[in-house]
Amino acid sequence: MAKSAVPALKGNIGRFQLFAFGFGSIIGSAWCVLVGGWLASAGPGGAVIGFVAGGIVVACIGACYAELTSRVPVTGGEFSFTLHVFGRTLAFYVGWFIALAWICVAIFEGLAIAWLFERLAPGIKDVALYNAFGTSVTRNQLIIGCIGAPVIAFLNYRGGETLARFHSLLTYGFLCVALVASVLMLSHGSSGNLAPLLPAANPVWWQGAAGIFANCAFLLCGFQAISQVIEEKSDRMSFQTVFRILILAIGAATGFYCLVVIATGSMISWPQLPANSLAFVEGARLLPWGQVLAPLVLLAAMFSLAKTWNGVFLMASRTMIALARAGLLPAWMNKWHGRTGVPAPIVIAILSMNVAGVTLGRGAVGLLVDTITISLVLGYAICCIALPVLRRREQAVRPGIVTVPRAVLAVGVVGSVIMACAAIAMPPILAGGFPPVYLIFPVWGLIGAAAFAFARRSGLTAEPGSRFAADK
Repeated sequence: MAKSAVPALKGNIGRFQLFAFGFGSIIGSAWCVLVGGWLASAGPGGAVIGFVAGGIVVACIGACYAELTSRVPVTGGEFSFTLHVFGRTLAFYVGWFIALAWICVAIFEGLAIAWLFERLAPGIKDVALYNAFGTSVTRNQLIIGCIGAPVIAFLNYRGGETLARFHSLLTYGFLCVALVASVLMLSHGSSGNLAPLLPAANPVWWQGAAGIFANCAFLLCGFQAISQVIEEKSDRMSFQTVFRILILAIGAATGFYCLVVIATGSMISWPQLPANSLAFVEGARLLPWGQVLAPLVLLAAMFSLAKTWNGVFLMASRTMIALARAGLLPAWMNKWHGRTGVPAPIVIAILSMNVAGVTLGRGAVGLLVDTITISLVLGYAICCIALPVLRRREQAVRPGIVTVPRAVLAVGVVGSVIMACAAIAMPPILAGGFPPVYLIFPVWGLIGAAAFAFARRSGLTAEPGSRFAADK
């Protein structure tokens, strides 16, 4: 069966914009919010080791995505890759849960940007409206989330060059502020504050490093944005260039995290840092003109969150667009396309779930993170396993295809499987019992099963032999 009638996505995204989509979708607020916890759990040396190890594995996974993108150059990311290799049933569930992951990240960003705003302007009066997941949900949280989500949705509906310019402006603007602050902290800090570099007790560095390594599945996610906008790249850009940009984005994000850890640790004696403090902001506050620089850093963190919010909204919409093209979502979701080919119903659906999720409050953050991590790493594993299967099926390499070395492919497959196992096993270990996230997956899966069954009964699904042609 041919694909649903839908225009191709349009754009002329260049190299610097493509890098901004990759790097900017990876780096959100963790560099500002979580650095104190990283230092408290592993020390400066252990945190760097954890990030470098995780960055290597994620870079190998990203390399596998780059080759898959050159072989299946359509939007949809994990869904499109799985559709081409394993068929429609598995592809539907991969796309269904990947879409859930990106929607959860969008909710996370809406909650986080409200929290940073409260830290930037603590004097603004607020009112607690109700409690959810053990925390208060306030008026200002809802106002910020309900204003930000429609703005991000509108930009995504506009798509193309407008979206790319907005994302690039936020990415490079935030990066300038964060790099300047980091360099100033390194120049004014002391190497003595970094001691002990690899603590042997309270904390044990390798245990903290292992935790950071496992969390890299979440902390370094977002590189998939490059695959999601592949239809909108400049015609002059080769897939080899796309490969280099994708790996550079992961490497730059890993290096940025390491820089933030060392800069913060050099400015403040890290054993005295509270794990839940905004340690990077407090380090910036100790600099000359720190009372001005610290709010600027918080503002840069808010810009950083806005660009990540934009990136994950884009990935959620592109995944759902691919599902709609394959006839696995209702036909009405494929209508009312913008000038860049983005259908309005998909944008509205994601916007509605984003706003609804913001009403859950910050108490739901842990649940969101577990849902995101498990969904994404399972997608990592399936896609990395798909690549050797695809290579055996298509032994003749078409011109322009990027070929990843076998050693890199092996690390990607093994590393993604290990990350997937760790992501599934960690929630009950940390919770000391049955975690709530284990209820989300069967419920979301049952909703998906009902949707998929409806599609099959309605004759919307295509035969396996047409799956790639339908998506071209």
